[in-house]
Amino acid sequence: MRRPLLRATAISAVGALALSLASVSPVAAEKRADFDTTSVRPASGPEVTSTDYPAGDRAHGSIGRAGEFTFSNNGVASAAAYHYSVNDASCSTKITLDEPGASATVTITPTRDGPNLIHARTTDTHGSSSACEPVYRFTVAPLSDPVAYFPLDEGQGITSTDVMDRSRTATALQDLEWTRGRVGARTGQSYRLEGTAAQVGGNSMLATDGPVVDTSGSFSVSAWVYLDELPTGNATALAQAGESGSGFQLGYQGGDAQSWAFAMASHDGDPATWTYADATTPVETEVWTHLLGIHDADSGEIALYVDGVERSRVEHADAWNAEGELLLGGGKHEGELTHQWPGAIDDVRIWDRQVFDEPLAGDREARSEVWKLANRPTALEGRWMLEETEGTIAADASDHGLDATLHADPLTAWNQAMNDVTFAPGVSLNVAEREHLITEGPAIRTDRSYSVATWARLDEVDHDSVALAQGAFTLGYEHAPGGGNWVLKVASADGAGASEWHRARSSHRAWLGKWTHLAATYDHSLGQATLYVDGVAQGTVEISEALHTGGPVTIGGSWSEGGLSDLWSGDLGDVHLYQGVLSRHDINNVYEGLIPTSSL
Repeated sequence: MRRPLLRATAISAVGALALSLASVSPVAAEKRADFDTTSVRPASGPEVTSTDYPAGDRAHGSIGRAGEFTFSNNGVASAAAYHYSVNDASCSTKITLDEPGASATVTITPTRDGPNLIHARTTDTHGSSSACEPVYRFTVAPLSDPVAYFPLDEGQGITSTDVMDRSRTATALQDLEWTRGRVGARTGQSYRLEGTAAQVGGNSMLATDGPVVDTSGSFSVSAWVYLDELPTGNATALAQAGESGSGFQLGYQGGDAQSWAFAMASHDGDPATWTYADATTPVETEVWTHLLGIHDADSGEIALYVDGVERSRVEHADAWNAEGELLLGGGKHEGELTHQWPGAIDDVRIWDRQVFDEPLAGDREARSEVWKLANRPTALEGRWMLEETEGTIAADASDHGLDATLHADPLTAWNQAMNDVTFAPGVSLNVAEREHLITEGPAIRTDRSYSVATWARLDEVDHDSVALAQGAFTLGYEHAPGGGNWVLKVASADGAGASEWHRARSSHRAWLGKWTHLAATYDHSLGQATLYVDGVAQGTVEISEALHTGGPVTIGGSWSEGGLSDLWSGDLGDVHLYQGVLSRHDINNVYEGLIPTSSL
């Protein structure tokens, strides 16, 4: 009795399926064509050619440099669309053709060097599709160097040389002053890592004889900038001029915005419409800040990075080529040079491609180009070797001259501690006498990337003990019943403060009575702080926005408005503070008392 019912149900289902196939959408039909073995598929996918990236093993272009690729029907006259992907078999990007069988040219920006593979398929006017198969193999050269690079390390005169093209110079329009820079080359075994920078202002901007990059295409511009004071209006650190205005401006936007900004104009003339990629983070004076502006011609977007963090990305569809001079310290408006920069500019770089914000290598410490620009080279801002034999002054071994004052009896503090790992002397501090060392001011900005390190030997104590501190961070020992841990504590703007700190702890109990190397890094670009013990990474803590509270460097305790706390009992030696993030290899160098190689 049930057989007729079962057959009727089956017939009904087939009928329903037929109705659904008749009314299916074109998109669904196209997707089904990949699996429909009864339809006639196109015999092959599209043919791909490129003069920018020819097929084969010879490297062309570079990562981040866009190229044009032409897709043709390869004998499928009814081709309605091509679908492709680069270095995967998804064929997820669709090219809709203006007419059946037409060719189409698209722009592709390679994201890795070496061999690259395009998979593609063809969809015809009936919605049938060829298989998604490899159709084109091309080889990409590694990341290209900047097309212009002005380190601004001359330190004298009125010109600066482009190290990428020694025939190109930027010349000051008036007298030029020089100041201490943010980055620069090391000289011999000197710890002077910051070199010099151009001190501009008034009309003392620098200008090249002509353009350095095509501003209608993809390009990137970066610089370290320093504001002596907050500008009353717009201020431009970098620009490339046209006849009337600037093709781009990187710097500060005044008015109601009062923000860092990367801006591009719609055309060379007045009035022009400006597109602004601007930051919501506060603009601070008297501190080095890294600015990076990127124009992506493929997507029609511009982006602004501040200290290695993307702060804005907006659409800009009307790029044009400004064929005038590159300006350092000002811009051009209505045919006049204006928007002078009130401060210093250092390490100017320009690329004819996008700078990449993703790691390009496979190891766990690989970092993006954007990260490296904001964190390299690391700059030694203070070092106290604590090898004194008398007196109450511990000399700063960097060239900043930030000496520390010993608040202890020199007879018992010096000549008592010997590190049995490095065989270098240190200082011995008595907690009962509240002994410590302290500077007159801060060495580093704790709201930027930084690294700190010290050798420490702790006597047994029943309280938290700080080996090294400056304002918003402390590095030392966190007491607990049965034995505490080494700890890095960081305060941040997301709610953690003096009574609530972010903590990165060691994975093991602290060793008391034994010389131990403690190091820590705060990576502003990634929002992470990491503790290292004897060169081995321990805990990492996420920090959205670290604070800079100022205050002195304290060796052997923590200092705040309320005074000293968490004093150290034991020995300390060879204290380092850097702006920037040290790598594991760098930290091992610091362990040995050497200059970190990433600082070079």
